[in-house]
Amino acid sequence: RLSRKKDFNKELAEKFYACTMCMNCKVSCPAGVLIAEIIESVRKRLVKEGYLPEIFEPFLKKIAQYGNPFEPNEERSLWVDFLKNVPDHKYEKKKARVVYFVGCVAAFFPLVQKIPQVFVHILERSNVDFTILGGEEWCCGFPLIQMGVPEKMKELVEHNQEKVEEVGAESMVFACPSCYHTWKEKYHTNAELLHSTQFMERLIDEGKITFNHGFHKRVTYHDPCDLGRNSGIYDPPRDILRQIPGLKLVELKHHRQSSVCCGGGGDLEMTDPELSAAIAQKKIEEIQNTGAEVVVTSCQQCIRTISGYARKQDIDLKVMDITEVVLEAMG
Repeated sequence: RLSRKKDFNKELAEKFYACTMCMNCKVSCPAGVLIAEIIESVRKRLVKEGYLPEIFEPFLKKIAQYGNPFEPNEERSLWVDFLKNVPDHKYEKKKARVVYFVGCVAAFFPLVQKIPQVFVHILERSNVDFTILGGEEWCCGFPLIQMGVPEKMKELVEHNQEKVEEVGAESMVFACPSCYHTWKEKYHTNAELLHSTQFMERLIDEGKITFNHGFHKRVTYHDPCDLGRNSGIYDPPRDILRQIPGLKLVELKHHRQSSVCCGGGGDLEMTDPELSAAIAQKKIEEIQNTGAEVVVTSCQQCIRTISGYARKQDIDLKVMDITEVVLEAMG
């Protein structure tokens, strides 16, 4: 039990921030100890005692200044400018039945901007009445929870809820598992909350998505931690992949609730890049052991981490988001 200031020190802080918050402990601990919740609580206490890792300071300042941890928020939808035949409203409508909440990583990192670019095409071709919030979308607050400062997300939550209410949306859809999980746990809205895999599966069932081209490859699927263990979504992505002509799905040795983290969770990439890389290497070795030509996932951070490590190590590995596979199979 940590109760006194002398109980805290820099070494202890580093240990408690050396965790991806992947929740594997939740499913593997025989005693059912809620380790991740303990780590969250200790991180909050560490911050109060002045042990917030210095590397987080610039991100906190940017969130306070921009509403996101990366760039001025008016640049949030610049990814739209790289698309052809974009409607005049650029997917930002005052009213719509569905809000597509893009998320900060997919909005600002070029490597994964392909996810929103592909997903809006899928929504368009499926005749979904949707909008993005553009510069009015702020960070969901997930990084602040991981840092140990969840109280700082209050303004973000209130702003995002207000903007969704103004749109009058019946549903919200997220391609980012962390945004989805955060909205489910920390927000209050009457809108139905769905991950992109759940939403696309519904569109397939309704006949709005049809597969006109085969995807003739051996594929394995990586369960993102925030989508799988944290949100319990395992079947929709697999159900989608199994319906694509020519696609052969092979499971990783550790899959579904026993999936191994990619190494990009819990802000570990910033606090301990070497440990993050070691976890990514373990993940890639497991992928290679399946003999799959492509690893598919449903998380922008997993794509960044796995692709980034493979590129740095000159490993030939094709990593795709499930939205890319769906659009390719649609033709």
